[in-house]
Amino acid sequence: MKDIYQDVNNFQTVEISKAATLLDISIVTIRNWIKYGYLQVNSCNDKNVLLLSEVMNLRSEIANGTFTKLNSRANKSKASKVFVPNEYSQDNLHIKYIYSIVKYIHQHHIPTSTALALLSLNLLQQEGLLSSYTQADVLAKRFHFTNPQIGKEIQEWISTVEIKDDFLFLTHCPIPNQKDVLGFIYQSMMNEGEKSKAGSYYTPAHIVEDIVHSYVMPDSKVLDPCCGTGQFLLALAEKIGNPLQIYGIDVDAIAVKIARLNLLIAYKNLNFNPHIYHQNSLFDIFEHRDFDLVTTNPPWGFHFTIAEKKQLKTLFPPIITGESFSLFLKKSIDLVRDGGRISFILPESILYVKKHKDIRQYILNQTNIYKIFYLDRVFKNVFTPIIRLDLIKHKDYPSDISVCKKNKTYQLTQSKWEQNPDHVFDIHVTSFDDAILNKLYSFPHITLQKQADWALGIVTGNNKKFISPSPQEDYEEIYGGKDIDRFRLKKATQYIHYRPDLFQQTASEAKYRAKEKLIYRFISKNLIFAYDDKQKLSLNSANILIPRIPDYPIMIIAALFNSLPYQYMFQKQFASIKVLRCHLEQLPIPILTEDKKQQLLQLCRNCVLHNTHFMPIDQFIQKEFGLSTKEISYMKAELL
Repeated sequence: MKDIYQDVNNFQTVEISKAATLLDISIVTIRNWIKYGYLQVNSCNDKNVLLLSEVMNLRSEIANGTFTKLNSRANKSKASKVFVPNEYSQDNLHIKYIYSIVKYIHQHHIPTSTALALLSLNLLQQEGLLSSYTQADVLAKRFHFTNPQIGKEIQEWISTVEIKDDFLFLTHCPIPNQKDVLGFIYQSMMNEGEKSKAGSYYTPAHIVEDIVHSYVMPDSKVLDPCCGTGQFLLALAEKIGNPLQIYGIDVDAIAVKIARLNLLIAYKNLNFNPHIYHQNSLFDIFEHRDFDLVTTNPPWGFHFTIAEKKQLKTLFPPIITGESFSLFLKKSIDLVRDGGRISFILPESILYVKKHKDIRQYILNQTNIYKIFYLDRVFKNVFTPIIRLDLIKHKDYPSDISVCKKNKTYQLTQSKWEQNPDHVFDIHVTSFDDAILNKLYSFPHITLQKQADWALGIVTGNNKKFISPSPQEDYEEIYGGKDIDRFRLKKATQYIHYRPDLFQQTASEAKYRAKEKLIYRFISKNLIFAYDDKQKLSLNSANILIPRIPDYPIMIIAALFNSLPYQYMFQKQFASIKVLRCHLEQLPIPILTEDKKQQLLQLCRNCVLHNTHFMPIDQFIQKEFGLSTKEISYMKAELL
């Protein structure tokens, strides 16, 4: 190893050629990644080298499916599309009004704060909290409010904005009579990229109302640490008598103005200064504690600055990933009283993804998990499944976990999750599932770990330039994820001139040209593997697996991974929409007798060569694992 690694300022380094081997990509791809800033070149003894730690971190990100820098063209943080979130209202007329208002604001280039300040005047007059006014009054900023605190809030806001004649439409346009209408307009004004960067999406009202109905009493003290425009706070106002028992914090100054106004309108007959603050609940010292409930829809994947990341490591040592929703959850557990509740809206990935082991460990150590609601995809234009996580801050609180899905509720035990690898919260695995999984894994088996080669598909960097929809001279077929079917490749619809030196990312050509290999869909909740002995190329939506298990035909691996038992194992254990190498390496490869191998291999050949149905293969594998009719029927139903 001395000829590979040198010591530079006490850091281990690796030459570019060796880094390409470690990452299983071409040297050209390494150079492209250096050019794009994904890796930093250092100089040692007149050679260009890379930090070994950076290379190995990148290798881990690729294996775990968290290396997303190459997908910048599809990155929502750069999206400019504006949409009206239909989670807010099912009333088409209301949505139409909102759309018209937002369109007017954009067409007249009205600054966001100005637009919302003027709409606030409109709303307050509707609510009977502001005397009638003329256009001259608005331009002169002369108003009379019936509630002193509301007057103070609005006068301070209006004093900071410039009002022009063509802005005045907003002071008398129709505004829907719905809760948090200003917040809804504000959300609608934000483009998709802004929402993605902030990790901010509107929570459906029925979810908020159910949380409040479940845990809030008239005298409860409640905090929303990421309150936005006050959606949760307004729901709390319907149950809590004293508005000073309601607390909210947010980093968005405009959202805080709206939230304060919303709460003042909700308690319009009271004159009070709301406990809603323009702060960062992660960094700023918050003197209030001992809350009965902390509830929110926190930001996900928020982008902190380098300085903030450094500070967060000091403030939140248990949360090594720096993931924003984990940080807010940890802080909320600390702020709630002993025996108090925490209810968060979160991505399902918190339950399974390895990098979130840190917050799962903290939850298990500090709380009892009371309920988990599987909500599926409830946010418009967000394809991540969503959960609601309800906790009790009291480690010894005696209870099982209730898992609530659309059509059923069942009980699980927290102690099982404490024993799971990486403390995975496998909410989809019931006691009956456990029995089936134990049966499948009890069969003598090996795994693919250290017994396979892996490769990513090609990233051209510009598909329009390099991919053709029809055959051309010197072009060959190339397959994406949608072209992969069980056991076989569909008819090609894309063609490429293979010039790896021009592409953004390629694996070594030997992987693509292997005598036999498996090509599988990367983005998929199902395992879909095609057998390839024609040395075909694949795009980055279709990855490559080359098993290296002695005397174990590759066709049989394809048969196993395409079968019902393996679909079931994959979905139950990993609940992922990405087929990751680390998941495939955990699946059991049964040790079969030579006779069984030959029988299964013949069925596979019939399927590949003669285009026969896959069912006989599936039935053979089910029988080999000793699955009962009841178990098979259950597995099929679970995969629907």
